[in-house]
Amino acid sequence: MGMPRRMSRMAVRIACALALALCTLCFAGCQQARTDDAIHLTIKVPKTSHDVVFDDSISQIDQVISKMAHRFQQDYDRPVDINVQVFEQNQYDEAIPDAFDTQSAADILYGDYFNMSSYIHTGRVVPLDDVIEGAIQDDIYGYLLDMSQVEGRTYMLPYLARQNILAYNKDLFRQAGLESLIEEDGIASWSLDQWTQVLDALAANLPENVYPMMMYANSSQGDTHTMTMLRACGSSFFDESGHFALSEPEGVAALRWVQEGTSRGWWPPHPENLEIEDCSSLFRQGQLAIYMVNNVSLGRYGDTIGLVNFPGPDADGCATTFVSGFQVFDNGDEEKVQVAKDFLRYVYEDPELLSYAVGTLPASISIAKEHADEIPHFDVFSANRDNVVDFTGSNPDTRAIREIFYQEMRSLLMGRVTPEQAAANLDERCNQAIDDGIASSTLHE
Repeated sequence: MGMPRRMSRMAVRIACALALALCTLCFAGCQQARTDDAIHLTIKVPKTSHDVVFDDSISQIDQVISKMAHRFQQDYDRPVDINVQVFEQNQYDEAIPDAFDTQSAADILYGDYFNMSSYIHTGRVVPLDDVIEGAIQDDIYGYLLDMSQVEGRTYMLPYLARQNILAYNKDLFRQAGLESLIEEDGIASWSLDQWTQVLDALAANLPENVYPMMMYANSSQGDTHTMTMLRACGSSFFDESGHFALSEPEGVAALRWVQEGTSRGWWPPHPENLEIEDCSSLFRQGQLAIYMVNNVSLGRYGDTIGLVNFPGPDADGCATTFVSGFQVFDNGDEEKVQVAKDFLRYVYEDPELLSYAVGTLPASISIAKEHADEIPHFDVFSANRDNVVDFTGSNPDTRAIREIFYQEMRSLLMGRVTPEQAAANLDERCNQAIDDGIASSTLHE
């Protein structure tokens, strides 16, 4: 009678093992089905430092994007797998157009508009007007939305902005006898005559190996600031059609002003061989009196610097705005496009996620107003908004323009061309690139 009982227990063990195995297989199968059923999105973002006034754990913008992705995955009504990929700032083309039609193609790109804008004309970037209609659109600053549109449609969705102006070293100004120009608050503006007097005084009175102002032309990095300086004599830089107009008298005069600065000692030696980062290092080390800053970078200098607009077409001078935000790409999967749009709608309807722009200038009006007292220098830069100029025009191929521009400026600084020749070359070559870009442009419908 004992033997049958032992067999019965063995049978039970076998039955339990089989049941467990079947449950495990079933669970694994269900999990596999769930994974396969998930929508896979790739968000690409350049490596970019980022500070949030209420969260010291954030040091890079991709950390914010990952928070957005995590929250969306938790709350969306179906499984979503989001992969946030970081690339280097100088690898936009490798990360985006070079990856078209591959497994690593971006479904969403977060980045700086002046790097992203040319992708709109590939026909891959999806209009986002249906995402932002209504309350979302009403909550975004109009001047940022204007910068995000092509032919009346919104192809980029702004998240934050940084306003670029110039800063001067107060101690070096005192050494040069320029105390009267030092202002403790706000952003100053100087006439062209004042600018010339300032630069001459700095050149004459600064110690050896200390230089008046930034200038560089060894690559396209920082070229937008040089472009802005070419408005110094009243040039609008672009004509009404968005083409270069530097051959106008005001443009030629500005190019002459820049070229003469070399012989007058305004720039570091051989600026044609310098990068913007070289000038940044000189400024940090106290070897450069005037350099570019924005509302985010001011914190590193404390009260050692004063602020001034770029020389411009009128007495108020000018500034520029760098906008960062999102694009959605159509990679041939309508479902992915819809989920990518849903992701952006989710972000822009969530005040907490929008608040991670606080530390810069938020694109959200409500967030900016709510946190105005926490955002460094918010009132100062808001008051300067009317002096912001467009440094891209209607150019559909910003990268092509940049490759041309710095090379012509390099020749100008080396004295290889006259200001008139530089203006003619810039207009001819850059306008040809603009026309070529327009001719090849395809917009997504």
